[in-house]
Amino acid sequence: MKKLMLSLSLAAALFAGHINIKSDNSVLNRVAPNQNQVISFAPIVKKVIPSVVNISTTKIVKIKIPEQFRRFFEDPFFKRFFGPFGNIPNTPKEQKEYALGSGVIISKDGYIVTNNHVVSGATKIIVKTSDGKKYKAKLIGTDPGTDIAVIKIEAKNLKPITFTDSDKAKVGDIVLAIGEPFGLGESVTHGIISAKNRTSIGLNSYENFIQTDAAINPGNSGGALVDLKGRLIGINSAIISKSGGNNGIGFAIPSNMVKFVATSLIEKGKVARGYLGVLISDIDSSKAKLYGIDHGVLVNKVQKGSAAEKAGIKPGDIIVAVDGEEVKNGGELRNKIAFKGAGSTVTLKVYRNGEYITLKAKLKALKAKKEKIENIKLLEGLTLTEKKNEVKVAEVTPNSYPAMVGIEKGDIILAVKTVKTGKWIKVHSIDEIKKLLKDLDRGDALIKLKRENSIFIIQL
Repeated sequence: MKKLMLSLSLAAALFAGHINIKSDNSVLNRVAPNQNQVISFAPIVKKVIPSVVNISTTKIVKIKIPEQFRRFFEDPFFKRFFGPFGNIPNTPKEQKEYALGSGVIISKDGYIVTNNHVVSGATKIIVKTSDGKKYKAKLIGTDPGTDIAVIKIEAKNLKPITFTDSDKAKVGDIVLAIGEPFGLGESVTHGIISAKNRTSIGLNSYENFIQTDAAINPGNSGGALVDLKGRLIGINSAIISKSGGNNGIGFAIPSNMVKFVATSLIEKGKVARGYLGVLISDIDSSKAKLYGIDHGVLVNKVQKGSAAEKAGIKPGDIIVAVDGEEVKNGGELRNKIAFKGAGSTVTLKVYRNGEYITLKAKLKALKAKKEKIENIKLLEGLTLTEKKNEVKVAEVTPNSYPAMVGIEKGDIILAVKTVKTGKWIKVHSIDEIKKLLKDLDRGDALIKLKRENSIFIIQL
């Protein structure tokens, strides 16, 4: 019996756990404003509202019945069993589309920043300021890569918003989203900064989003995200939602990016981003074990004649910092290089063969690459352009296979999924697309396209 009791005691000692959970049960004082005070964001809103405008656009869109449907309805077999369906027009039909958005005044003489998707393709842009006045706006420039556009109205003594350094904003800061959701007039929502430096959302070529739970609804695009001093932290851009309404996950383009792009569009008419000339991949767990480093960006290929080649960067190098700022993934490196600007010289900290070295690179401007695709069965008939890490359809040969499945001129190719990969692979170059689709048969791949404001998935 004693042996049994001893065994039970030993078992209890071996398997019984102990934890000391830290607790604080002190009684806190509850406070409320006195009778002459109320907690309110009203003074901030009053300061910012005159800088936020409503934007309404009109655009002419061409609607064309896809070639494969037109052929189906005109097929003799179909007509034999179902009778004539009538003449299916081969020429696109034009119709007007109307849209609403928001914008932010950035100068006294009428420059306004908004989202590219708010004004893209618009034939008419009308701006209504907070005092109810309406103005016809002129498009100054657009940058699809960041979804930023600048328009201008002929007005004086407007109230421009004050920018602040978005890099200094902290997760947890209280923010206000101001815009005109659903065209109802000025509206304000509040929340916090939920995250920063979101780079892999898949909305734009260049992403460095501020994530917020402040409600961003349709019509709020292009509006202001401000701090509690009324300073611009970001331009409201997008939400993640299955219903189209707010789910507490909204994204704003940081004010530093907005400032760079808007200034470039106004002063130069274009955005001259810096370009290093490397093909890269992130450091995952397997690469970290292989290279002995758990952060940075792996260089897979160095383009001939590029800034990277002249700086001495080699395949296998791992770039860990740009001008003293650490880079954790490819999105961060792309942004840091791009927004240094063409002609700038950057200092790169590189990990090579177990040692850290420092290299200097003078960045070049990115030039567009154009290629007519041949010997890739699923893409024959397409001419693609590559610029700013974005691949765009420049031409589609009529009656070609891509035309039949619904690919159109102007489509942006975002990602490819094949029977070999089994998952979506983001693509930033023509070579990447060709490599993924080489030797595949019809039906073996899906392609994700961006067309104006919509995302399409087409089977190839």
